[in-house]
Amino acid sequence: MNAFTYMDLLVALFSVVGAGVLIMVAVSRSPKILHDEITQRIEQSITVIDELRHDRHGS
Repeated sequence: MNAFTYMDLLVALFSVVGAGVLIMVAVSRSPKILHDEITQRIEQSITVIDELRHDRHGS
């Protein structure tokens, strides 16, 4: 029995990559630019998650 589904593994992979990107951004940007970029990335992530949920559950 598999403990993780394919989707769980993808979510974990994207989370690790996203955390790495945020750390890299945090050490290389000024606070205002960092805040704006984090806000934009969060909005993009929410959009992608909503699209995946919509595709998974159908229209």
